[in-house]
Amino acid sequence: MNNVTKKIVLTSGFIFLFGFIIAQSKIDSLKNKSKLSTVNNKIEIYYQISSLYIDNLPDSAIKYANLALSLIDANHGLKYKNDLLSNLGLSYKKLFKLKVALKYLQQSYDGFEAENNKLKLINVNNNIGVVYSQTYNYDKALSVFQKSLLSSNELKDTIGICNSLSNMGFVYQAMKEYKTALSIYQKVLQLTNKSYLNVNIANVLCNISNIYGELHDYKMALIYHKKALDLFKNLNLENSIAVVTSNIGETYKKLKNYDLALKYSEDAYRMSIEIDDKSLNAIVLSNIGDIYIQMGNYEKSKEYLDKAKNIAIEIDDKETLRDVYESLSKYYSIKNDYQKALESYKRFKETNDSIFSKENKDKIAELQIKFEIQEKENENEILRQKNEIQQLAIHKQIYLRNTFIYISVIITLLVIFVFYRYWLKQRANKVLTEKNEFINIQKEELEEVYKTKDKLFSIITHDLKNPFGSLVSLCSFIESNYYTMDDTHKFKGVESLKRSIVEIYNLLENLTDWLNSKGDNIIIDKTNFDLNDTISSVIKLYRTPAEQKSIDLQNHVNDTIIVNGDERMIKTILRNLVDNAIKFTPTHGEIDINIKEDNNKVLVSVSDTGTGIKEINKHKLFNIETHFTTKGTEYETGGGLGLILTKEFIEKNDGEIWFESEAGKGSTFYFTLTKGVLYE
Repeated sequence: MNNVTKKIVLTSGFIFLFGFIIAQSKIDSLKNKSKLSTVNNKIEIYYQISSLYIDNLPDSAIKYANLALSLIDANHGLKYKNDLLSNLGLSYKKLFKLKVALKYLQQSYDGFEAENNKLKLINVNNNIGVVYSQTYNYDKALSVFQKSLLSSNELKDTIGICNSLSNMGFVYQAMKEYKTALSIYQKVLQLTNKSYLNVNIANVLCNISNIYGELHDYKMALIYHKKALDLFKNLNLENSIAVVTSNIGETYKKLKNYDLALKYSEDAYRMSIEIDDKSLNAIVLSNIGDIYIQMGNYEKSKEYLDKAKNIAIEIDDKETLRDVYESLSKYYSIKNDYQKALESYKRFKETNDSIFSKENKDKIAELQIKFEIQEKENENEILRQKNEIQQLAIHKQIYLRNTFIYISVIITLLVIFVFYRYWLKQRANKVLTEKNEFINIQKEELEEVYKTKDKLFSIITHDLKNPFGSLVSLCSFIESNYYTMDDTHKFKGVESLKRSIVEIYNLLENLTDWLNSKGDNIIIDKTNFDLNDTISSVIKLYRTPAEQKSIDLQNHVNDTIIVNGDERMIKTILRNLVDNAIKFTPTHGEIDINIKEDNNKVLVSVSDTGTGIKEINKHKLFNIETHFTTKGTEYETGGGLGLILTKEFIEKNDGEIWFESEAGKGSTFYFTLTKGVLYE
C-alpha cells in the first residue's frame, strides 16, 4: 500500500471523530438513565450505548452488548437480540478479530432470516462480505455482495443497491480488475442522489481516481479528485479535504505541471498542520521536496526533505521515510555529492528491504505457528491418554485390594469371586490393549506430522535459499555499479530482480495453498462453471512468459465445457501445470491444452514438447517425501510443491491425475473432473 492510499483508508476514521464527541454526552445521559430503568428499558439503553460506541470504542460496545444479552430471556428484550449480535460482529470487525466477527454476524443473519426482516438481512450480509474481503476471500465476498444486491433490487432499496455495488467495486479494485471496478462505480454514481448520499459519492469518486492513477491515466484521475474535493468541502470534512488536496498535488506532479503541483501540495501542508496530522504532514513535505527537485530549486528541496525525514522518523513511517531517502539520493547525485547520494540510496534500500522482509517474516511465522499449534494439540492428546492409563491402573489397584479383603471375609463365595475376578481382569486387559493400540496409532500420526513438518521446512530452507541468494547478489551488484551502468543494464538488472521475486512469491503461494489443503477447515466451494473460460484466463496469465521463450501456447477447446468443482482450486491446478510446461519447454516449443468428454467425466490434458522426465525420476513426482525439483530450460527454479499441490486439489475435486513422458520428447499430464450442468 502506497502512502496516498494509506491516507485515504485512514480518512474514514476521522469522519466519525466529531460525531463521537457529540455522542459522548448522549452516552453519559443514557448511562445515568439506565440506573433507574426496568429490565426492558435497560436492554434498550444498553443496545443504544453499544451502537454509539462501535466506531470509536469497540471494546466498550462489546461490553454493553453482552450486558444487554445477559438480561434477555423469554419475557424481556427478544426484539433486540439480533441487533445486539450484529453489534458484537461489527465491534469485533473493528478490532480485526475477523473469525469471531463472522460468527456473531452469521448468528445475527440467521435471526433476521427467521424474522424475515429483509432490510436488516441486506445490511448484515454486506458486513459479512466485508469480513470475507478483509480475509482476502474475494470469491466468497463477491458471492455475498451479489446476494445482497439481488435482495436490494427486490425491495427497490436504492441505498442497499449502492452499498452492495460499492462493496463489489472495492473487491474488484483490490483484485486489480480495474475495468470491472470502474464499471460498477459508474453505476453507483448513476444511482445515487447527491442530496442524501454525499459521503458515499465522495468515497466512490476517490476510488475511481485511485484506479485511474493505477492505470497511469492521470488526467482522468485529476478530474475525479477535484469532484471528490468539492463534495468534501461541502461536507466540511477537513481531514478528507487535506488528503484529497495532497492527492491532487501528487497527480499534477505526475503530469509535470509543477506550479499547480506545488500550489496544491502547499495547501495540503498548511491543512495538515491545522488538523495536526503528522503522517500526512510527512507525506506532503516529501512530495514538495521532490517537486522542487523537478523544478531545479535544490536548496528548497533539501529543506523540505529534511523536515519530512525528521517527522517520518519520529512517527516511524517507514514508507514515507523510504520515499524521502530516494529523493535525497537524487538530490545529492544532482549536487555531485556521490558519497551522500550513495549513503541515501543505501538507507532507501535498507528501509525498502525492511518493509519487504517484515512481510516475508510474517508469512513464515504464520506457517511456524500453525505447525506449533498442531504439535501442541498432539502432545496434549498423548498426555490425556497417559492420564487415562494411570487412572485405569489406580482403579485396578483399588479393585485388587478390595478383592483381597472380600476373599478373607467371604470364603464361601470364593469360586464365584475367582470367575468374577478373571472376567474383570480380561476386560481390563482388553481396555488396556485397546488404549495401547490407540496410543500407537496416535504416535504414528504424530511421527508423520513431524516428518511432514521437517520436510516442509527443509523445502522452505532449500528453495528459498537459491532465489534469495540470487536476489542478494543482484542487489549487491546493482548497488555497487548503479552509477556506472547504462539504462539497458539497469533495466536487465531490475528484470532479473523481478524474476527472482516472482519465483519467491510463487513458492510462498504454493506453500500457503498446500498447507491450507492439509487443514481440516479448508472450504471447498464446488460450483458449475465453464472450464473453457478458466483455461482462457490461465493462458492469458502465462501468455507473456510463453512469448518470452517463443513458445506456442494453444487452447484447443472452442466450446463451452461445464464442470462441477472448486473453480479456484482447478485454476491453481491449471496454473501449476502450464507453469511447469513453460519452464521445461525450450524456445520455439509448443504447449497444447485439450479436453475430451466421457460420460460424466471430463478429461483435461496439458502437453508440451519439452525435456520430458527420465524413467528413474517418474516415481518421485507427486510425493513430498522425495521433494523432486530440477532446473528449467533457462535455469528457472521451482518449489517442488506444484505437482504435490495439484494432486491434493484434484483429489479434493473427486478427480484423478497421471502423466506420460519420454525424456527429450516432452510430457503430457492428464486429470479428470466431474461434468457439471449448465443452468439458464
